[in-house]
Amino acid sequence: MARPRKQGLDYFPLDVDIDQDDKIQLVEAVHGPVGFAIVIKLLMRIYKDGYYSKWTETEQLLFSKRVNVDINLINVCINDCVKWDLFDKKVFESHAVLTSSGIQKRFLEAVGRRQKVEMVQEYLLLESKDIIAYKNLTTRSINVNINLINVDINPQSIAKHSKEKNSKEQHTTESKNVVVDDHPKSNEMNNNDFAKITQFYQENIGPLVPHIGEELGYMIDTHPVELILEAFKRALEANATNKVRYANSILINWKNQLLKTLDDVKAADQRRANSSPKKNTMRSEMVPDWFGKEDKPTAPVEENVDIATEREKLLKDLGRLNKND
Repeated sequence: MARPRKQGLDYFPLDVDIDQDDKIQLVEAVHGPVGFAIVIKLLMRIYKDGYYSKWTETEQLLFSKRVNVDINLINVCINDCVKWDLFDKKVFESHAVLTSSGIQKRFLEAVGRRQKVEMVQEYLLLESKDIIAYKNLTTRSINVNINLINVDINPQSIAKHSKEKNSKEQHTTESKNVVVDDHPKSNEMNNNDFAKITQFYQENIGPLVPHIGEELGYMIDTHPVELILEAFKRALEANATNKVRYANSILINWKNQLLKTLDDVKAADQRRANSSPKKNTMRSEMVPDWFGKEDKPTAPVEENVDIATEREKLLKDLGRLNKND
């Protein structure tokens, strides 16, 4: 089962003073609050998909229906956005795509934790210094087979590679600082990892709905599969309500501690157990039942006494005393 790679964002930064931007003000000045709303809705659509959005007739009709605004008004607004550089004119006219360098920068900042981010070479608007800064960025061309191309995005490396294309070793040296994903086996391994995680999730936690699949895909992009499985096992042991969130918090904690393998985690657990206060393990001895009992004095045993005889004896003694007096 091939996993869906998470492309878009769940949220995007929106400056509180966005309405003070000159480009936005121009749109709002011409089209009023409707124009402002169209721009915000377009940004939501773009970031949900990633860093760009196609703008063909199909997308225009669907967008018009969703925002309940006339399609002609939307297209007029879009054309003005392109005219005032809110969206890149060249990419829009050549590929019918809405994007900009600012959108792409914010997108790459938001996905900085992902192991790999793929962007279409023809849509890429970033400067070379910005491209080099993102180590997880790879590009592909829409004009060739996606599985057969992975362009080194370092402009200097591209120039050298064009002169030294027959030297595999030199090409590897030039592109060592760029994330390369031209090995189909890597994709197969990722898919196998995704299959393991989803199978464990379905067997032990619940059905795999789309947004859970995206979360699991993001986990695989960020953490080793053995640690993901261990985190979910601990979430089950803890009977956590939201097991995905619980497992993800464990994974982040391990990553912050630089624990990269299951052995590292077990070693950390052992260190923590050794450093915790030891419980009282004194052995309780078996003692006889009589141990510790105090010797209590016993009351004297009284003999049986004949009260009548004693009384008669006492009276006789009293009588003799009276006679003597």
